[in-house]
Amino acid sequence: MVRKLAAGMCFLLASFSGFSQTEGVFWKISGKGLPAVSYLFGTIHLMCEDEFHMSQQIRQRLGQAEALVMEIDLDDPDLYGEVMTNMYNENGEKITDFLSVNEYQKIRTFLLERTGMDLDRMLEMRPMVLMSLIYPNLLECETMAFENELMRLAGEKETPVLGLESVETQLSFFDRIPLEEQYRSFFTYTEDMEKGKQEFGKLQKSYLAEDIAELLTLVAESPEYQNYQEVLVDQRNESWIRPMGDLMQKGSMFFAVGAGHLAGDRGLIRLLKKEGYLVERIYL
Repeated sequence: MVRKLAAGMCFLLASFSGFSQTEGVFWKISGKGLPAVSYLFGTIHLMCEDEFHMSQQIRQRLGQAEALVMEIDLDDPDLYGEVMTNMYNENGEKITDFLSVNEYQKIRTFLLERTGMDLDRMLEMRPMVLMSLIYPNLLECETMAFENELMRLAGEKETPVLGLESVETQLSFFDRIPLEEQYRSFFTYTEDMEKGKQEFGKLQKSYLAEDIAELLTLVAESPEYQNYQEVLVDQRNESWIRPMGDLMQKGSMFFAVGAGHLAGDRGLIRLLKKEGYLVERIYL
């Protein structure tokens, strides 16, 4: 449950010197004096089980890597405590402070019907934690997560798992968005789940087509990211470049982050190239 929450928080256009950055979810990183080749894999946090496929290319490269590096270290024994510590608004704000009585009752009923959880017991829970609880409802199918499968494969090889940021750091980016806007986005999702399902379907379709430019657009237009791509995507990408470089100096790393972080002027592909790395697509 904790891993699902952490991954959910974690939840997903141009060319450079003639180099296409609009397609491809799997990339090889080399050059700049690196001792070994590293890899960058863009994931989607949830996918219908019948559409889910882990390429042999990915399995092979992960099996050769010295570490699996995710947005958050989902194998951290302290993860449960860190998630529990950061699940609630720091200053005790409640969802009822920002929504009308009628709006609150609609959300409470929705959660009871879809998850069996009573919102009356979670009034101070952060909006993005609440959002993570309803993500599985956006797909009318049995779901799988790349993060869970990557963790399983790493465990089979006893490959260490690392994280680019902590739960606290990840949530600190959301703290820059007014709570009222975050709760309003949550209410918007619950009010029109059909629209949410359609948008999530587009996201899954774009992922299967490896259209990372479209993925970035869809992520940026989603209610929880709209108007805040700078904070929730771009700034996080930039904060990851230095630790990625430090880790790659130690050996072959297998980075796995949301595919929405790959494309764009401030996406990881372009940022890595600006740092002087050779970044090449691996076709799946």
